[in-house]
Amino acid sequence: MKKDRLSYSALSQFDKSPNHLLSYWKQDFEPTPAMLFGSLLHKMILEADDFHNEYVVFEGTRRGKIWDEYKAINVDKIIVTQKEYNIARNVYDKAMKSDMLRKLLMQTGETEKHIEWKYNDVNYHGYADMVGEDFIADIKIVADAGEKFARDLRYNNYSLQATMYLTGLPKKDYYIIAIEKTAPYNVQVYKFGEQILNNANRKYYYLNEAYKDWNGEPQSYSSGIVTIGENEFISV
Repeated sequence: MKKDRLSYSALSQFDKSPNHLLSYWKQDFEPTPAMLFGSLLHKMILEADDFHNEYVVFEGTRRGKIWDEYKAINVDKIIVTQKEYNIARNVYDKAMKSDMLRKLLMQTGETEKHIEWKYNDVNYHGYADMVGEDFIADIKIVADAGEKFARDLRYNNYSLQATMYLTGLPKKDYYIIAIEKTAPYNVQVYKFGEQILNNANRKYYYLNEAYKDWNGEPQSYSSGIVTIGENEFISV
């Protein structure tokens, strides 16, 4: 069954196939360690003043009577171990040495801003990490913030997220702040150019119309046979 509101994550799944979207909607997600680490760093960077209202640090290991008792009295908090906190704090301290990151944070008026909009009769929503007077910025915690990540920006769906959010909250620029989670802890800021955003906007329009036309029933990649060109796979 189709839902009456989509997110970037949902539309990205629909881009793979309707079946991917249906599976995404049915899943009861258990956050991975990488997701939890990313959320912890986001909190440190974007909402440091609110950190202790959401997180508590446990000075021990996740087992035994003391752990069980600690969980019982902190059911409304996210618990991280001292080791997990120390690792995240180290990444945070290194990242905050970036002049560009500090500059963008100083220009940020809102963090974790909830955006809701309608695009060609379909409702959407999302959360923007950082919103300034003329920009939106998204933080990505990555293993490599250099050329490998730049390739990911070109060929993955990050530009789709950018054009979706810029539709819901029109701004001049969209930045991706890539922060490395291991040494040397580099920070690289990327800005989507006009051409890649134009391409992403066309893709957004196509996916939006395809979603409107979809009847909500299971559907794979294609109902027919896909012919692969003879010269598409070249050995090197």
